[in-house]
Amino acid sequence: MACVTDPQTGLEYYELSHPWGMYTPIFPGYEEIKFERITYHAKHGVMTHKFITTFHTSTHVNAPIHLIPRAPAVGDIPLETFFGTGVVLSIPKGKWELIEPKDLEKATPKIQKGDIVLIDTGWHRKYSDSQEYFGHAPGLSKKAAEWLVKKGVKIVGVDSATVDHPLATSLGPHRNGPQIKYLLPEYKEATGREAIKDFPEWNPAHKTLLAAGIPTIENVGGDLDDIAGRRCTFQGFPWKWLEGDACVIRLVALLDPNGNVRIEPGKKGNAAGKPATQPLAAIKPSVKTSAAKAPAVISSTEPLEFYNLSHRWGHGMPEWPSRPLLNVKVLELHGRDGVFVQQLDGIMHRGTHMDAPLHVKENQPTITGYPIWRFFGTGVAVSIPKGKWGVITAKDLENAIPKIQQNDIVMINTGSHRKFADDPDYFAYSPGLYKESAEWLVERGVKLVGVDVQALDHPLGTFLGPHGPGPAQPHLDVEYKALTGRNIVQDFPYWEPAHKIMMTNGIPGIENIGGELDKITGKRCTFFAFPWRWPQGEGCALRVVAVIDPKQKFRFESGR
Repeated sequence: MACVTDPQTGLEYYELSHPWGMYTPIFPGYEEIKFERITYHAKHGVMTHKFITTFHTSTHVNAPIHLIPRAPAVGDIPLETFFGTGVVLSIPKGKWELIEPKDLEKATPKIQKGDIVLIDTGWHRKYSDSQEYFGHAPGLSKKAAEWLVKKGVKIVGVDSATVDHPLATSLGPHRNGPQIKYLLPEYKEATGREAIKDFPEWNPAHKTLLAAGIPTIENVGGDLDDIAGRRCTFQGFPWKWLEGDACVIRLVALLDPNGNVRIEPGKKGNAAGKPATQPLAAIKPSVKTSAAKAPAVISSTEPLEFYNLSHRWGHGMPEWPSRPLLNVKVLELHGRDGVFVQQLDGIMHRGTHMDAPLHVKENQPTITGYPIWRFFGTGVAVSIPKGKWGVITAKDLENAIPKIQQNDIVMINTGSHRKFADDPDYFAYSPGLYKESAEWLVERGVKLVGVDVQALDHPLGTFLGPHGPGPAQPHLDVEYKALTGRNIVQDFPYWEPAHKIMMTNGIPGIENIGGELDKITGKRCTFFAFPWRWPQGEGCALRVVAVIDPKQKFRFESGR
């Protein structure tokens, strides 16, 4: 793989996640990820997968509650934890070697307080369903974890399956193990010692970090070697899963090779009437620089303001009125197993989520078909109030404030997110986009669109009404005719045109935007909306985040 460059801004994106999906390597002891295609184009005109999985698969973040009772879950951790500057340390290690404090001390760039720290041992190159990757990997020593805690880092990521040495986990002679039985005699034959004597504590490095409130990331991969030894900007936001022990994430590093892109804080400008700053990831760098100039990373001397735009995800969440429903099962719990792990059974089209073109049209790209640069940039949150069955028109979009510009990320606030609940008022009677407004967004050349309603399309343009495999709710046509004197199909003749028009033109669409949307409405912000790296995926739940710098000190600085 190689970095992906945003054609408008020149920003470089480095993929640091392994793929998730069918045949993802599974940590020994956990069940295989299972998929079932529950709707498909030939029969239903739409394609959707049901999945069963734990979130301790592929590249994922562990919350403190995974190993520490009563500690925070992934949805409780402050958003600013998952974004910021940090370092990729090249610390090559071989079979069963430990990462010690001396390795961290001599590694460059130097670790600073508040850094996100990713460790490249070279083990990500062995990522596979193999005993070597899981059973022979290196790991952090307890002293190394203590050193990182004292340094005040905010996340630690490793390019192996566990933060700890495998013989300090259930793979070896510890609780719930040995999951790989041959490891113990192999270690004794190789060293002449019992593994339990050399690794007497269970998950000591992991527990040390999580007890200090430092989330951990396992199975870091992708383009990691390309940025080893560099200071970068990282993002890896997990879902807003308030009970979550872990979450698969899209881990991405961002660099600006030109060093002249800044953030727009959402204010009108300076006293001279000129823009106070240039918007981050919404401009094309205007200054030509030599190829030798160091890439730059995002930095700030002042706290940034982070706003969550995702609804709560998890057990009991409101769901679109179709089958199947989400089920959450506890596999391991602290009182019995000393660790907390859950399994999820459901589909991605729940809560705040992004659709892929393949979801609504055959022979189209999956969720990884969108270029990664579409998931980050500046844009606007616009207020377009609408009531029951209101249609968002092209005129509404044209008149919205701030003005929607080319390459913007657009978040539309109809007010419907305040009704998000297991309630027909939200799902069946909401407003929505339709054909004309979708065509306007394509013509304007926006980067991504999010709406605070049940779908990218008006509900009467979905199969809740007389479309596709519908009507799922025949009573809606009776009610609509009583209200208007017309049948639904007369006013909404197309099946999900907004979905099809936007996504087949490369514009990702996000449904069920919510959270703190009202707080940023009417402002120009920087947005993050990264789905998982799921090559077969027709959609993905995700965390949508807005960032504003109130003091306009958010900047880029040298990455070397």
